[in-house]
Amino acid sequence: MAQCRAKPMTFPSSRSFPAVAMVSLALAAPAWCQTLSLDNDIQTHATLASTTVTLTGRSELRITGATTPITGSVIHLNSPDAWLFFTNIRPSVVNSAYLGQIRVNGANAVLNTNCRVVQHADGTVVIPHGSTFTPMQVFSGSHFTGTSMSLANHTAYNDGSLGVLANKISSFKLKRGYTATVAQNASGSGVSRNYVAQDGDIEVALLPTDLDDSISFVRVFPWRWTGKKGMAGNISSGLNVRWDYNWNIDRNSILDTEYVPIRATRWWPDLGQNWNTRGANHLLGYNEPDSVDQSNIAVGDAIWSWPDLLGTGLRVGSPAPTDGGLNWLYSFMDQADTAKLRVDFVAVHYYRSFSSASDPDGATTQFYNFLKGVYDRTKRPLWVTEWNNGANWTTGPDPTLAQNAATVAKMIEMLDNTPFVERYSLYNWVEDVRRVKWDDGSLTAAGVAYRDKVSPLAYTQVIPEVQTAASAFYRFENNTRDSSANGHAAISRGAAKFTTGKTGRGITLSGNAASGDHVLLPPRIGDSVDFTFGAWVYW
Repeated sequence: MAQCRAKPMTFPSSRSFPAVAMVSLALAAPAWCQTLSLDNDIQTHATLASTTVTLTGRSELRITGATTPITGSVIHLNSPDAWLFFTNIRPSVVNSAYLGQIRVNGANAVLNTNCRVVQHADGTVVIPHGSTFTPMQVFSGSHFTGTSMSLANHTAYNDGSLGVLANKISSFKLKRGYTATVAQNASGSGVSRNYVAQDGDIEVALLPTDLDDSISFVRVFPWRWTGKKGMAGNISSGLNVRWDYNWNIDRNSILDTEYVPIRATRWWPDLGQNWNTRGANHLLGYNEPDSVDQSNIAVGDAIWSWPDLLGTGLRVGSPAPTDGGLNWLYSFMDQADTAKLRVDFVAVHYYRSFSSASDPDGATTQFYNFLKGVYDRTKRPLWVTEWNNGANWTTGPDPTLAQNAATVAKMIEMLDNTPFVERYSLYNWVEDVRRVKWDDGSLTAAGVAYRDKVSPLAYTQVIPEVQTAASAFYRFENNTRDSSANGHAAISRGAAKFTTGKTGRGITLSGNAASGDHVLLPPRIGDSVDFTFGAWVYW
C-alpha cells in the first residue's frame, strides 16, 4: 500500500464555551495531501492547496487570497447551510475559474441549477441552493406550530396559492440569503412588511397584530450582499461599482453588478416584469416628482399610485426629490405612514455646492448635515441616488479637476462611514470639471478616487421587533431562537458557531475583534437602558 504524509495544518486558538471544532486530516497517496472537514464550523484561510474540503451542518469556509486560491483542491458543500466565501474574487471569476472545483452534495456545482454564485461585498459567496430551493416556511400557529407550507422564490402567492394558510399565517422562518414581503391584501396593498435575512435566518415567532392571520400576499426573492457604491447611468464599467440604475427597467443584473429598476414616472416603466430575469429585489420610486422637468407628480397622486409599486413585492424606495424638494418628500412620507403604505428606504438627490472649492472637509460636512436632517425626519435608511460636488446650476465656485477629486474622495469616505446611508450613486454629467468619466471611457482624477474606494456592505441587518415582554431565553441549541414565549429571536454574526455547552449545546465566540463574533439581539432586548444578563460562560 502506498504511503504518504499529511501536511500539518494549524489553526488559531479560540475562546469558547466550551469547545472548538475538530479538524481531521486524512492520508492519500502518494505525496503531500490533506483533507479538511468542517461540521458546524467557521474557518478562514488565505489559500488551500491539494486539499479535499467537506462542509456539513452550518459551516463557512472563507478564502481570502485573490489569486490561485484553491489550487488542486475540491470543496464539498454537503448541506444547505454550508457556504463558501471568496472574499476578494468577483462572482464572474469564481463562476468561470473555480466552480469546477466545487461539489454540491456530490454533484458538480452548476450555476443556477444546484448553487448560487452571489456578490458578497468585494467578493463572492457560493451557496448550495438549487433552483427549486424553498427559503421560506410559514405556519398557521405562533412559534412555528400548526399547519406549515414551504414557499419558493419568484412565486406570486395569494389567497388561492396559499390555500388553507390564506389569512391564517401566524409565524414564519426565512433562510439567510433571501428577502420576503408579506401583505394584507392579495394585491400587495394594505399593511405590508419586508424582511431581509442577510446575516442569518430570520425567525418570526409572533407576527405583528395587523398581519397575524391577515396575510394574503407573499413574495420571496434571492438577496445580494451588495456594496454601498453604485453609479447613476449606463457608465459603470471601469468604476468598480457593485450596483447601478438608469432611470428605466431595460436591463438585468449580472453576476458582478446588481441592476436596480425604477418606476421613474407615475405610469412608466411598466411593472409587469419578470423579476427573476431582471435579477431584482429592490425598486426605486418616482424620479424628482417635485420638478416639472422630471416626473412632476403631486403628493396626493403619488400616494394614490403607490400600491402599484407595492404590488411587486420588492423592497421599495421612496420617490427621490431634488435637493430643494424636501417638503415634497416629507409630505409624501407623512401621508404614506398615515395610510400604512410601506416605504423601506428613502431616496434623495444632492447637488449643493460649497462656498470654497478648496475645502473638502467643509463641503463634506455640509453634505452630511443635509443627509442627517433627512434621516432624522424620515427614520429610514437613505439611498443617495444622484449626487455630485455641486452642479452647473449651483452658485458656488467651480472646482479644478484636482479639487473635485479631493472633495469626491472625502465625500465617499463620509458616505461609506455613515451607518444610515445604505447606498449612493454619483451622477456624472454636471460640467466637465465634475465628471468622473469621459465619453471615451477614461477616468478623471475624481473617477480614479471613486474607482479605488472599496465600499462596505450596503444593508445593515435588522431583526424584526416583537411587541412582547423585553426578556428572552437563548439555549443556543444550534440556533439563536428565543425559548421563552416572547419570540425575540437573535442572529449569530461573524465567526460565532455552536458547540458542546454546559448543558446541551452552546455558542463559541473567538474573542478576535477582526472576525466580529457576536450575537445580535433584537431591539427590545439589546437597546434597553437597563439590562440583566445571565449565562454559563467558559473563559
